[in-house]
Amino acid sequence: MRLSVFTAAAAVTALAADKPFGDPFLFTSSHAYDCAAADRGRNPFPQSAAILLVSGGERRRVAPGLFASADPAVSFDGNRILFAAREKASSYWQIWEAAVAGGDPRQVTHCTGDCTNPLYLADGRIVYTRAAASGSELETADVKGQSPQRLTFAPGWHIAQDVLRDGRILFQSDGELYTVYPDGTGVESLRCDHGPVRSGARQVASGDVIFSVGRKLARFTSALATQVEIAQPDWNATGPVAEVAAGEWLVAVGKANGPFGLYFWRQSDGVLVPLETPAGANAVQPVLVRRRVPPKQFPSGLVPSRTTGNLLCLNARASYDPIREAVEEVQVYTRDATGNPVLLGHQSLAGDGSFYVEVPSDRPLRIELRNAASETVRAEHGWFWMRPSEQRICVGCHMGPERSPENKVPEILLRSIVPEKMLGASQ
Repeated sequence: MRLSVFTAAAAVTALAADKPFGDPFLFTSSHAYDCAAADRGRNPFPQSAAILLVSGGERRRVAPGLFASADPAVSFDGNRILFAAREKASSYWQIWEAAVAGGDPRQVTHCTGDCTNPLYLADGRIVYTRAAASGSELETADVKGQSPQRLTFAPGWHIAQDVLRDGRILFQSDGELYTVYPDGTGVESLRCDHGPVRSGARQVASGDVIFSVGRKLARFTSALATQVEIAQPDWNATGPVAEVAAGEWLVAVGKANGPFGLYFWRQSDGVLVPLETPAGANAVQPVLVRRRVPPKQFPSGLVPSRTTGNLLCLNARASYDPIREAVEEVQVYTRDATGNPVLLGHQSLAGDGSFYVEVPSDRPLRIELRNAASETVRAEHGWFWMRPSEQRICVGCHMGPERSPENKVPEILLRSIVPEKMLGASQ
């Protein structure tokens, strides 16, 4: 069922006059906006852009002295704004911070390339996306831009999206949504369904994650393993959304091939109230300026002096899609400097399908399953990584994060509690 774009004019007028919500909010205004650019490693604002603060019926630019600004995020106390900006037309995008009350913004990062999509972390640090020629990575730093730490170690375009309530960072990579802890451990797909290209994701109070699929919105809800469609206006829509209250969002929508405007949308009755519809320009990336409960902090147990991690799989033969052939061994690959796969080693599976290996840290990794004739049965298409001293357990091959393992000791650990080394040349 689809909701009509507008209700009766009288209903829209009355709701607008009653101010459907009272919080100030931010949005990005730009004449040119490509909502799918990040999927291809490009910035969605190819020209200038400006973050505007709307409060008490007034609008003002957050950083009027800068050439372009976008990607706003609000601190948990509601007093500061973190954003990406270009000081001049020739400048790289950098991370800046400004007070909600006004004043000159302060430059946080001094990257040698574009740094965008900043977010506040619960421990007082920030996370953002650092771009390079052939991909991008997530990086954390303190609020002064010091002590940067890389979080992602796989090829692709990694774009920070949100910080979930449990402390994990939600990010997009080549059309998939992933999560990772603030020290770079525990990277995994948010869902293992390999669905359509997803972007513009943000978590709402229910715990669901709302995101864009093409020019419509969809959601992941904790009870289901696959995405759920959202009944929505017939126009195009793009994320991220900003949640005013349960079932009430600020959302960017627009007609086919036209610019996006910002609207208040109440899902229960389909009311859609125009808030910001600048002529010939887009109004996107809404963020409410309000206090929020900080997410949980994650105490890291990494040992930086270590150079490897241990990976235990409980049953490599278990999969969403049943594996019809008999799997007898696992092979682990990394990549060389030119991007070619390099075999690290192989291990025979235990009777219950378990294996236990030691692999290099901070390197791209990929797993293949092979039969008795050394023929590939299943192979990962993407890459993951392990951090120094990380201890990782997976339930099975392509099982998804919602599966629970059987409560028993894996046979591979009855054979030996020492992982088989797969360290390649470093071994």
